[in-house]
Amino acid sequence: MADHEKDPLARLAGLADSVDETFASIQTRQGACMQCRAGCTDCCRARLTITHVEAAFFRRGLARLPEAERKDLAQRTRDKTRDMCPALDPEGRCQLYDSRPLICRSFGVPLRRRREVVLVNPIVIDACDLNFVDVPLETLPAEDVLDQTSLDTELAAINAEFCARHDLPTDERIGIAQILASLD
Repeated sequence: MADHEKDPLARLAGLADSVDETFASIQTRQGACMQCRAGCTDCCRARLTITHVEAAFFRRGLARLPEAERKDLAQRTRDKTRDMCPALDPEGRCQLYDSRPLICRSFGVPLRRRREVVLVNPIVIDACDLNFVDVPLETLPAEDVLDQTSLDTELAAINAEFCARHDLPTDERIGIAQILASLD
């Protein structure tokens, strides 16, 4: 079966696995320059939004959690003083790690993307501020930089297929906190 004929959730799972493998490979080669580890929550401070297909994947992971954990997640979501992603447990570990969105999987490694507005260079490489502190990102080998533009393009194609199958708008995004708040 061709990739485009697979279920969009299966395609997303494959893409997520690929991003995880790429991240692990980069971390193996560049680990001395990276602070990413279990319990590091620097990238988890935003209230993120995700595509419809990622939301379905995320909800699938939620359904696998015991009811008590789902209630804890809903409670953390209601805590407006908390600036961390509500999917983080009190020790800073993601309770939905296996179902986390692509942005969570890719954050930390150097990301190459095209600028929407070209000022000087149409390509920019970014990474977590804690990583590659003394390393100019443009000097890294190509295999140590994840292509965000390609990743976004593939995710958009998978999301478009999912949305077409479920009669959903492709440009709409859903907040992770919104999904977790609906657990009540």
